[in-house]
Amino acid sequence: MVEGILLALLAAVVYGFLGISFEVAGKRRYNVWDVILYKQAFGLLIGLGVWAFGHAAFYDPRLIWLGFIGAASYIAGLAAYLTASRERDIAANWTIVNLSVVIPILVSVVWFHDVFTFVKGMGVLFTLLSVVAIGGGFRGVEAGGSRWLRAIAIAFFFNSWLVILFRFVPPGSEALFTVYFHGLSIPILAVYKLVKEPRWLVPRALAGVSLLAAVTHWGGIMLTMLALVQVGRVSSQAGVIVYPITNGLVIPVGVLLGFLVLRQKLQLRTGVGVAFGVAGLVFLFLP
Repeated sequence: MVEGILLALLAAVVYGFLGISFEVAGKRRYNVWDVILYKQAFGLLIGLGVWAFGHAAFYDPRLIWLGFIGAASYIAGLAAYLTASRERDIAANWTIVNLSVVIPILVSVVWFHDVFTFVKGMGVLFTLLSVVAIGGGFRGVEAGGSRWLRAIAIAFFFNSWLVILFRFVPPGSEALFTVYFHGLSIPILAVYKLVKEPRWLVPRALAGVSLLAAVTHWGGIMLTMLALVQVGRVSSQAGVIVYPITNGLVIPVGVLLGFLVLRQKLQLRTGVGVAFGVAGLVFLFLP
């Protein structure tokens, strides 16, 4: 159990730096589809390199389907998130998108029969309060705010599905799953670019940000899946234990990194929302 918790904690820290890479890409207004395409291409190379040192057979129909579903949902979610990052700072965006952890937790309860208690119900309630506080109540939103709200809502919904798929990946196939996840997204992105944006030369700085995003996301995915395996060996509550750490603790980590690294200020309303989110995280983590 301890090893699994430590892996989950490390995943949260790694995901925090992923948030920084997305924030930089959004604020610099890099082309969304270029960022995603290069990020996924770098991730594919990392996955292939790690898989080559293992013993898993390359062809696995189950992983192909999981990878395709993950790729499609992730592309939609990340495109929306990078759009939202142009409108608001990491404190707001990173908090809301990672509070979508309530969805995989609920799936863990319904599908995998993890126990859902009153305390975890309080966690879900504080999660909703956090989203409403950061969104300003979702009323009277100006034009730019409505565009942000639409984008972050889409990111919130799609962000959770890749995390849900992790529990369906057989132990020992984690690296191969990342190969399918990254590899199957590339044709989708390439077709879109050929039709809409047939331009392939990108700034070196954009490629650097995409590489940072690829390394941190691939690392976070692997650490999360390994944490689920380790905790699952000693507990039937792997989802409700690991997800609040990997996709919940990353909220204060991301906000802190935004303050320290990017020098971003925290507005009062956003601060209250982050506090609600951390409270929700604590309730979700309690047994």
